[in-house]
Amino acid sequence: MQEDLKKEILLELKKINQKLDELNQPQSLSNPMKIVALFIGFTVIGPFIAMLLSKLFE
Repeated sequence: MQEDLKKEILLELKKINQKLDELNQPQSLSNPMKIVALFIGFTVIGPFIAMLLSKLFE
C-alpha cells in the first residue's frame, strides 16, 4: 500500500513538473504579430536605414 502511494505521488509530481516546464518555455510571436512586425520593418525601419546609408555614402 505504501509503495503504491509513493508511486502515485511521484507520477503526480512528474505531471506537475511537465506542466511547469511547458509554461516556462519561451513563446514565439503569433502569425498576425509576425506579419505586423514585417510590415513595420519594411515601411518604417527599412526607409530609415536606407536614408542613413545614403547620407553616409554621399
